Amino acid sequence: MAAVLAVGLVSSLSVALPAYAEPGRPVLRAGMNLEVSTLDPVRATNLFENTIALNVYDPLVFPDPDKGVIPWIAKSWEASDDRKTYTFHLRDDVLFHDGRKLEAEDVAFSMKRALTVPGLVGGYLRSIDKDRIEVVDPTTIRFHLKSVDPSFVRAMVLLKIMNGKQLMANKAEGSYGEFGDYGAKFLQNQDAGSGPYMIADFRAGDHMILKAFDGYTLRKWAPNAPGEVRLKIIPETVTLETKFFAGEFDFDFNSPAPPRVKVFEQNPKIAMDKWQTLNNYYVVMNTTLPPLDDVNVRKAISYAYDANTVMNRIHAGGVRLDGPVPKALLGSCEGIPRYDYNMEKAKEYLAKSKYKPAELAKFKLEFAAVAGAEAFQKVGLMLSLSLKKLGLNVEVKPVRWTDIVAAQTKPETAYPFVYFYDSARVRHPSTLLKFYTKAGWGAPYPSGGIYWQDAAVTGMIDKAAALEDGSPQQMALYCEASKKIAAEAPAIFSHNDLRLQPRWKYLTAGTRDGGSSQYEYRFDMFRFDTAQPDYIANQAK
Repeated sequence: MAAVLAVGLVSSLSVALPAYAEPGRPVLRAGMNLEVSTLDPVRATNLFENTIALNVYDPLVFPDPDKGVIPWIAKSWEASDDRKTYTFHLRDDVLFHDGRKLEAEDVAFSMKRALTVPGLVGGYLRSIDKDRIEVVDPTTIRFHLKSVDPSFVRAMVLLKIMNGKQLMANKAEGSYGEFGDYGAKFLQNQDAGSGPYMIADFRAGDHMILKAFDGYTLRKWAPNAPGEVRLKIIPETVTLETKFFAGEFDFDFNSPAPPRVKVFEQNPKIAMDKWQTLNNYYVVMNTTLPPLDDVNVRKAISYAYDANTVMNRIHAGGVRLDGPVPKALLGSCEGIPRYDYNMEKAKEYLAKSKYKPAELAKFKLEFAAVAGAEAFQKVGLMLSLSLKKLGLNVEVKPVRWTDIVAAQTKPETAYPFVYFYDSARVRHPSTLLKFYTKAGWGAPYPSGGIYWQDAAVTGMIDKAAALEDGSPQQMALYCEASKKIAAEAPAIFSHNDLRLQPRWKYLTAGTRDGGSSQYEYRFDMFRFDTAQPDYIANQAK
């Protein structure tokens, strides 16, 4: 008998932009410091690309900080006894932005596309048998898994449902046979979603405008929710802050650097929301490259990394990360090796390596820091200075995020070091641990460029997948896998960050981790107090 898992439906910018908001509905204005290089939800990787995708598209299940996931497009679902077949029952009142009703065929199309088109999303759904996706009827879809996947239902928050008929009606020539380019060209500046917002205007490298979709049925529109969202790309942090304090932006995506926190907190017009996130900061290493193929070199580098300074002086605080999985997901797990900053230990481990000092001095190692992310470059400079004292030559190189992602897909092009944060897109240890198995190699994401594996670790993760989800036995295996990974130091495990979110007091925004990556930035949940004088004054700017 199948086990039932869930039932019920529980500004002025620097350029002249067209106005789309209906009269009387608020306009949300904010700046972004990273480029939006894709509007395709399958290819989205950075903060802002994910934020656009989650506002324009909807998933079958929705993340919830307390319950894990709740029904959304799917009103209920059930699993077979062997946990390898899942049947989802869909709502019949969900509309795409072109007015067409969303059906099971669109879900099947979206899943097959995610598993075919190269992108990060497909990696989280790789347990699905692409050839055995069943459309039972217009409101019922069935997935068969190749193997038991304990994170499967939670991972479904990443599958954004797309309008299959619209994409195929607008397909261009491409490499996917009858599917052409799978609608990739169409998605360069348009959307095929059903989410609360539609893409009204997009200019790559400059701005994005989202317009509220009045046909949205999954959540009732509040009159003081944003009717329009105007996002401006500004790489310079100083310029972003200046425009925010001038009232040109209502909201600041960036956590202020520690020296700037008081400036925000002491302004009586500004509120600063704070919450602990599941954003995990790492410096990943390409372990195929010498001298990073030597565990003693990697341990030396880990000891030369000053995590406390990074966490508290470059970033705005947080909690140390002992291994690949944060404590909030791993639970009680004692004995994970930690590499606290210690240059003497770093020297000791470097002396144990198979490389002589003269050999180490010859290697030229690049540290890829996301272009435009000042904090990331500061971390690279700090680590490079420490490693220089050990006789290692590291050059900090600002690199576009899209170029980093592309480089990581091959061991010969993956950077020696990449500093970044990996949000717990799926609240399950297995999704973060997979990068330390062969299944995670080459993923279009920084962790895909680690290229490290261990048979014992892979075995533990595979064995855990077959156990009852969340059981003590399963968590014990994840704990042991984390210990072994940390002992081999294929990455520097830095910290979970503390989010400091500045906003004008007339705006209420997300104030806690949204349950999955960036879901606190669902703009339909933002609220304006339109009677406040500061709101009235700022909206005129």
